[in-house]
Amino acid sequence: MIWREHEDAFIMIRQHDHAKLSGEFARHLNPQYIEQKERWDEVLIGCEQHDRGWIPLDEIPLWDDAKQIPFSFMHFPEPAKLVFYRYGIKELENMTPYGGMLASLHYAALVSHYGEEDPFCIAFVKEEKERQERIKEQVKPNEQALAFHRSVLELCDDLSLYVCLNDPGVSKENEQDWWKEGFEVGKKFAFTNDQAIMPKWVDEHRVSLSPFPFEAPFTLELVYRKVNKKDIQQSGLAQAFADTEKQTWNIEFVPSES
Repeated sequence: MIWREHEDAFIMIRQHDHAKLSGEFARHLNPQYIEQKERWDEVLIGCEQHDRGWIPLDEIPLWDDAKQIPFSFMHFPEPAKLVFYRYGIKELENMTPYGGMLASLHYAALVSHYGEEDPFCIAFVKEEKERQERIKEQVKPNEQALAFHRSVLELCDDLSLYVCLNDPGVSKENEQDWWKEGFEVGKKFAFTNDQAIMPKWVDEHRVSLSPFPFEAPFTLELVYRKVNKKDIQQSGLAQAFADTEKQTWNIEFVPSES
């Protein structure tokens, strides 16, 4: 689960809805910037489905009694989270082995970054490396293409998290710290000339990007639920979430004017 806290409510976004946005970003990339077009349909599936492991977890969101907030993807208990990571990667591998390998590489890099001393994380990374080698034997990927496709997944994941974790229209100084200096993965793309891709909320319904990675401006719908804190107190998080209607927020992605 992804959420933002407001005074009276939590803005809650399911991980799979975030991943669907990642897939849409990949579909809108400027074709001239796609340096490696082979297996592109599988790359799109990999981007769109990379968080499948969260689907069952987000059906019944859990409450952190100690912190009095919902559990999010950032502080969900690690042993349980890794079980569902494995489950999601396996499901994706069954859909497309190449897409499953992309997700495995993506998660293994993430987990090794923050969990290098955690035995559960070490075991997860080891298992995923074994999965990657097995799939490589099966699909015989072009390593240069694989590296590029990994960067595509990382960029699209970052873009989606940016709009999920920040309140619409937030100033640059008040946005999530992770991307104040831009998306570093942008430097891996030839069209950026070794620049990070800088996102910025122009207003509540527009995000500008520089350099602009897409073929043309386009609009996406962010699916979320605004779960009232009073309802959580009365019914518990799971019931309050289930009783709250889904809403959508339109966001247009445009080139930076500067």
